[in-house]
Amino acid sequence: MASILDFFQALATPLMQKAIITALVVGVLGGVIGVFVLLKGMVFLGEAIAHSAFAGAALGILLGIDPLITIIIFGVTAAVGVGYVNEKKVMKDEVIIGIVFTSFMALAILFIGLMPFYSTDVTSILFGDILLISWENFIMLLFFAGAVLLLLFAFKKEFYLITFNAEMASIAGIPVRFLNYLFLILIALTIDISLKAIGAILVFAMIVTPAAAAYQWTFKINKMILLSVIFGVVSSLLGLFLSYIWNLPSGSTIVGIATLIFVVSFIASPKRRKSGSGHFVESCEYCSETIAGQQYCLDEACIAKDVHHRHDEKGLMIYSSELKKEKTLTKHKHDEVGEHIED
Repeated sequence: MASILDFFQALATPLMQKAIITALVVGVLGGVIGVFVLLKGMVFLGEAIAHSAFAGAALGILLGIDPLITIIIFGVTAAVGVGYVNEKKVMKDEVIIGIVFTSFMALAILFIGLMPFYSTDVTSILFGDILLISWENFIMLLFFAGAVLLLLFAFKKEFYLITFNAEMASIAGIPVRFLNYLFLILIALTIDISLKAIGAILVFAMIVTPAAAAYQWTFKINKMILLSVIFGVVSSLLGLFLSYIWNLPSGSTIVGIATLIFVVSFIASPKRRKSGSGHFVESCEYCSETIAGQQYCLDEACIAKDVHHRHDEKGLMIYSSELKKEKTLTKHKHDEVGEHIED
């Protein structure tokens, strides 16, 4: 087992500096895109893309070319293909995703079986090793990560609106179809360039887990993105540190830290605390489906905005304690005359 002093001495070497920067990039990139993946309910799709990327890596090793090239080709092809089938409503989403998941994994096993000899590159791509990233892949990682982050923030508002109300976005003139395909490609690129560092089995965990942990703390999308990035970076750096000190696999250690952060966040989540009436804040079926950053409801006429509330067939239930009034239940209704509040 190495000492902490050994780790800090190793930071002076180009190898460790490259690993630290890679960990930062993976943590930031996964944290940002993971929020949109989580809110759009595309978790299973991302796992299918990760396995298709592994098939591309196996083919690249078999052909003797840079695996990152075939990883990107396979990952993007799988993402766009699934998006096209889902768009045409040929079959249920989970069916086509399941087919892609299993078929590409079968291809990966086939390519590995065709190799004349076993390659250690297969193990590094399957399980990940952040210290084994080549300088060429490191440069491509920085380039693609910068491009993905730039596009995500350039179309942040559009992605945000499409996530919660695609029909309204289409009416507003936003190119929903184009942006949906663009988002799928961005997911694929994020997974592809992170594959060598985290591994095909665990790579998607670094997209979903920090975002899921951040979701436990806030409804605000900007805060959620910030927390997700923080959790992703902490997981990557702390995981790299522990893997070096205890000689553990870097990918699994990083994901293990991210999972621990999620468990703590889930247990301590303020969104799971009971409100005055005894129901959970997150139990509102309407609000849980229409949370939109700066307010709970997409309906501009809703007076609840950022306060805890719930909807039922009678109207909108608001807690006066949240409005800094008396701690009693306030009922808000709409009728043909207008809207009024009853205490």
